[in-house]
Amino acid sequence: MLITDPKTATFEKQMEKSASTAGVIADLYEKGYQMIITHGNGPQVGNLLLQQQSVKVPALPLRILTAMTQTQIGVMLQLSLTNEFFRRKIEKDVVVIPTSVEVNLTQEMIDNPSKPVGPFYSKEEYDEIKDSGIFKKFKKGWRKLVPSPRPLRILESRTIATLLEKSLVIAVGGGGTPVSMNSEIQFQDGVIDKDRASAVLADQVGADLLIILTNVDSVYKNYGKENQREIRSMTVNEARDMMDSETLGVGTMLPKVEACVAFCSKPGRKAIITSDAKIFEALNGLAGTSISSAQGS
Repeated sequence: MLITDPKTATFEKQMEKSASTAGVIADLYEKGYQMIITHGNGPQVGNLLLQQQSVKVPALPLRILTAMTQTQIGVMLQLSLTNEFFRRKIEKDVVVIPTSVEVNLTQEMIDNPSKPVGPFYSKEEYDEIKDSGIFKKFKKGWRKLVPSPRPLRILESRTIATLLEKSLVIAVGGGGTPVSMNSEIQFQDGVIDKDRASAVLADQVGADLLIILTNVDSVYKNYGKENQREIRSMTVNEARDMMDSETLGVGTMLPKVEACVAFCSKPGRKAIITSDAKIFEALNGLAGTSISSAQGS
């Protein structure tokens, strides 16, 4: 759901995006694809963090805000998909599974958070809130940083796999709720990268295709520069070389390619990175960037 600024991400705009996304998903379903739907939560959890600062009630920790956005966005998609299916006379339940994801959150991650959430703040706004956390300056302004541990395992993957035969499942919302697995399960503060978590879930349920939708049509080498070049297809090894060469630039594309590489490291798998407008062209090899298992891997 590509609404990137919490200051303008009104409920109505989010529902509009949810409805348009539902149309794409329904088109895929009618073409015979069996799917699990995942989504991000950066703008929404950023909104909740802002709201915590503006109301005179006890603030909720990030771990709960992350969990709340799974249901918040999940039920919006659920409603849009249910309505879309009803219009098309498709008899299919849509279910939302709030998902717990095992992570290993270290003190280093807590002391040096890396995941930007929420809006860009002006210098004046930043000066007022800079003591409320750790911030980083970008070209558009300052953003708050939170820990982003890597996903290790989806706890509900067996239930999700079981539901696939009869239902369209929405899971791993916003990367899922991070938890640790010691003597008991405990919440952890952080925001998990949604693409990496989606790849872990895809692996656990035995999927053969991972599709990551973003706001550009393809992966580009040297994106935003005069010598940028569209990458239409890569093997896992070629993608690893690109990741190591730092030609993907700064932004959100690197974790998407990393997620695809992790998923496609097993034989017979394929991943696609593209926009929702180009998804069907990408599935036919006419757009987007595809990443596949290396020959003989």
